[in-house]
Amino acid sequence: MISHLKRVVAVVAISVVTAMPALAEEQMPAERRGGDMAVDMVLARPIGLLSVIGGSLLFVVSLPFTIPSGSMDAAADELVKKPINYTFKRPLGQVGQSTP
Repeated sequence: MISHLKRVVAVVAISVVTAMPALAEEQMPAERRGGDMAVDMVLARPIGLLSVIGGSLLFVVSLPFTIPSGSMDAAADELVKKPINYTFKRPLGQVGQSTP
């Protein structure tokens, strides 16, 4: 009888503990979720930094082709400005969104 009671208490406790983050996440605004902030800080920002470095290198390599064609501004926007905005100007935790 006591082992059955312990088992019921354990199942209820596990259910409550696993349900709490889901309930808390629903109450928090989308831009302030801790999990999104952690993923952004650990994964998205370092990858964004690598894309800034890679995009800058590609931009420099593309200059001999983009200057004569007049598309240097478009190349700068796509290869340098967008990765910089995504990595440094976007609020922490907004992983799928970028700043215009």
